[in-house]
Amino acid sequence: MRIICFGLLSMLGVACTSPNYTLSGKLPEASIGKEVLLLTRDGRGADTLARRVVTEDRSFKIEGEDTDQVLYLKIGERGQAIPFYPENGEYYWEQRGEHEYIFSKNPRTGQSRLSEHLLKLDSNMLEIQLLQQKYRDAKNEEDTQLVMRENELLWRKGNDLFVDAVKEFEGTNIAVMLVRENMWKIEQEFKVFKRVVEAMGTVPESEDKEEIMNKYKELESKQLTGQAPDFKLPDVKGNIVSLSDYKGKYLLVDFWASWCAPCRAKAKVLKKEYPRLQELGVEVVGISCDKKKDQWLKAIEEDKPLWRQLLVDKEINGSDTSDDYKVEFIPTLYLISPDGAVLEKNPSLEEIEMLVKQI
Repeated sequence: MRIICFGLLSMLGVACTSPNYTLSGKLPEASIGKEVLLLTRDGRGADTLARRVVTEDRSFKIEGEDTDQVLYLKIGERGQAIPFYPENGEYYWEQRGEHEYIFSKNPRTGQSRLSEHLLKLDSNMLEIQLLQQKYRDAKNEEDTQLVMRENELLWRKGNDLFVDAVKEFEGTNIAVMLVRENMWKIEQEFKVFKRVVEAMGTVPESEDKEEIMNKYKELESKQLTGQAPDFKLPDVKGNIVSLSDYKGKYLLVDFWASWCAPCRAKAKVLKKEYPRLQELGVEVVGISCDKKKDQWLKAIEEDKPLWRQLLVDKEINGSDTSDDYKVEFIPTLYLISPDGAVLEKNPSLEEIEMLVKQI
């Protein structure tokens, strides 16, 4: 009798855990994938929840139970990791261009909304990649400046799109997944990282959340805040210039180097914006991180910046000014207030206008 009862209970248990979602798709003719895998995460430490062999007509189907976790679908061991947030319903895999996505037959599901955001982000990144060719094809300085400006606008648009995507899933594991998958990008710009963490909201505790917050706190500790450190550095004529010389004026400090192509491209954009900065009452000073003075002077001669140029000099200043200003990547720019307070890191012209007009 016990065996019969146990068998009945087992049958009931199976009935209670029957699959409530299906994920299917049909691979293109050119696909060499022989199997599909459903994983617990992308990268190391992933568990395989399902493995299905692709049929002769290149189709596949996975059934499972919905979960509050983001899973990943891969076509073969080395395939693209496609985020999948399973809820009750039917889902289908689809390839669009170079990227793969999972959609639901119900457009209101979290997965469909997630894929729509990913489509926008991928489209934005494709535009940025296409600009690289335009940059290489630029025939003169004006064309180069236009491309740089377009590139800056596209990156800002991409940041806004990403913050919107995280905000859409505030307080959920999807928000955590989005932040984790894009750490490589947001950790380069703390103010974007800060916006993203705020948009993420209060999310469930997890290893991924802990990793994100630890990185955020680490970067937060490296940000220059409060009063800007004073400096005493030589200009091209050997005259010593101090931060205190600019007291009472807004100052944009540009850390750069002759060997840094993005720095010199940024300087060309800044050169075009310089007349507007002067109208706003903002002075500009360049601080080079070059180790060789002759290379610094050669770059100045070639680029002909309109503002004063200084060179990092530990002996004169007593310390490395780039270290004092917590510079990790160049170009790095700081907007400093008339009383010497750090107002913003890497501000756009629009942000400078807003900050100057507010104070």
